[in-house]
Amino acid sequence: MTKTRIPVPEATRLQIIFRCNNRCPVCQTPFIVIHHVDEDPSNNEDDNLAPLCPNCHTQAHATSAMTLSLTPSRIKALRDKWYTYCEARKDSLAASANAVLNVHNFVRAVGFAQHGWSKTFSVLDPAYKELSRDEIINRVFATSNRDDLVTYLTTMKYMYQVSPDRQDLFERFSRVCHAFGIDYAELE
Repeated sequence: MTKTRIPVPEATRLQIIFRCNNRCPVCQTPFIVIHHVDEDPSNNEDDNLAPLCPNCHTQAHATSAMTLSLTPSRIKALRDKWYTYCEARKDSLAASANAVLNVHNFVRAVGFAQHGWSKTFSVLDPAYKELSRDEIINRVFATSNRDDLVTYLTTMKYMYQVSPDRQDLFERFSRVCHAFGIDYAELE
């Protein structure tokens, strides 16, 4: 009997992305999909949902003896261990609680970027072509990985042509960087 897929609520998806730093708990590859551990696409209970990269998601559904054994219990154990690790990293990160909100406010105040968000970030994941600017911001800045944050902020810097010559823009963007605990001078 085929089960009816019930979409994972957006708030739940964003919470999972935040909890896992948008990385797979099996291989730490960025950009995840939501896996239903019991393979029931109508069961959107928190304990039944696990973030996996597309490759690990495929392996979780594979039945070949040659694939990595991603059993439901192993997926849950790796997910829970990864959530704990990510939470500890977030606790030690110098980012403010409202750092992502600072990005949203900057973008709304400044207006259009030289290069669009979906076009720019679809280089990382083609699925980003279908997402809104706000959805992309929520996903990419959900990480506590400092190197990733520097990369994303550097990308924003070039998208909005931020430089010390444009004083007002530079000051606004510097505040965004500081919200993540990153100094503008660290950006390439």
